[in-house]
Amino acid sequence: MSASDWPHAEPTLERVYRRLLHAYPRPYRRRHGAEIVTTLLEMAEPGQQRPRLADSWHLIASGLRQRFRLPHRPLAWAAAVLALLAGGAFGAAAGSWAAAQTLADLPGPAQTLALHQVAAGATGGQVSLNLTSGAPISGPESFATTTFTTTTPWDTRQAQTRLAADGWRIGPPPQNHARFEAVRDGLTVLVFGSSDATRTAVLTSTTALDNGWLRPLTVLGLLAGATAGWLIAAAVTQRRSRPATVAALATFAALTLPVWAVYDSTVATLLHPGHGFVAHTVLWPSYFWPVEPIWLNTACAFTGLALAAITLALSLVGQHPATTISRQVAL
Repeated sequence: MSASDWPHAEPTLERVYRRLLHAYPRPYRRRHGAEIVTTLLEMAEPGQQRPRLADSWHLIASGLRQRFRLPHRPLAWAAAVLALLAGGAFGAAAGSWAAAQTLADLPGPAQTLALHQVAAGATGGQVSLNLTSGAPISGPESFATTTFTTTTPWDTRQAQTRLAADGWRIGPPPQNHARFEAVRDGLTVLVFGSSDATRTAVLTSTTALDNGWLRPLTVLGLLAGATAGWLIAAAVTQRRSRPATVAALATFAALTLPVWAVYDSTVATLLHPGHGFVAHTVLWPSYFWPVEPIWLNTACAFTGLALAAITLALSLVGQHPATTISRQVAL
């Protein structure tokens, strides 16, 4: 077929079709892009400037379906499932982190000491501050503890009265009368005191209240991350590079421990909203990960990152050169 036999396409129509082709993965566009465009141009009506709506939706839907498609190889499917799980975990952590940015700021050292003094109700004694700790499954907390010698036992009701006068809303009476919670300005403070004949210890722990964003953003991040993980695995496996696929499989296998830990904290976040649970703080290797010693957790994290870099390099090296298309559309 000579060039004169090809359809004389409108330049605008061809440009739009080629833009719509970006819904397909790049390797697929290289192999089949010219064929798809010429077929669509042959079907176009004379003088047509814009693609029909049905054609546009068909191109977009087919391109997205192609992006999600996996080769019929067991390694590719194993890598995709692991990528989906890992992507979902890191997406949930990202959503949890984003929700945490909307929470009230924790009090600084001076405010923490002032609040603690109101709850303790006594001067002197040895005060210990910790403004950054918190269990890996929970968000940042502001701790203050005081131990002092006294002949007057610490009284829960008096502590509640002092905090109420300071503008705090006291929570419902707990079963343990030496412990209660108070809420103000998006913060909740847990107060715990114990006394004997000569010694009193008071602890206050301040955390940010959930403002309603934590659960939805965590779920949204999980879904987005799982989708991204599958797409990444599909893109790598479609390169038809066996070394890249094996490296991807090893990458996600190495990330099993952090992924497991994130999912555990994500379940706690979704089941117990408003109790200080978050999904992202476990990403730093800690005792909360499912194995000991901690150095093994750290080794898994850095091994996963190194293998991810190797996977990316192998997938780029394994790219097929662009297929030369001999047929050109005559304008």
